[in-house]
Amino acid sequence: MEWKAIYTDGSFLPQFNGDGSENKYGDIDRTKLVQFQLIKHGKTVAVVHLDKEKRLIYRRRVAVHFTGPNKGTREAVYLVGWQQRRGRVNVQLVCFVFEDGHVEVVDRFREGHPWFYPVNFLPMETP
Repeated sequence: MEWKAIYTDGSFLPQFNGDGSENKYGDIDRTKLVQFQLIKHGKTVAVVHLDKEKRLIYRRRVAVHFTGPNKGTREAVYLVGWQQRRGRVNVQLVCFVFEDGHVEVVDRFREGHPWFYPVNFLPMETP
């Protein structure tokens, strides 16, 4: 799965350029960001609409489920959503997009959950 950032002026930043080079998540210009898309095999599977008050949440989490000595399966989930302060209230909406295609949506992170635990915001994600 890959991402694409869409800006207010209609321009965009893809995770991967046509020449195969990669743009980093930190390269996204959050001052102009209005949409963030997740794309799988050329098809858009999730779109987050943003405004100036919302902070983008995006992470890729991977778990390995061991089935025996030196054997296991890898499972990835992509978190995509937003966070916003409304007065003293912290509001979140986060979609968990699993590689098998199913999506789970939560309105807040949950401590101790194997997938839904909170993210630590990176310096470029803070307003």
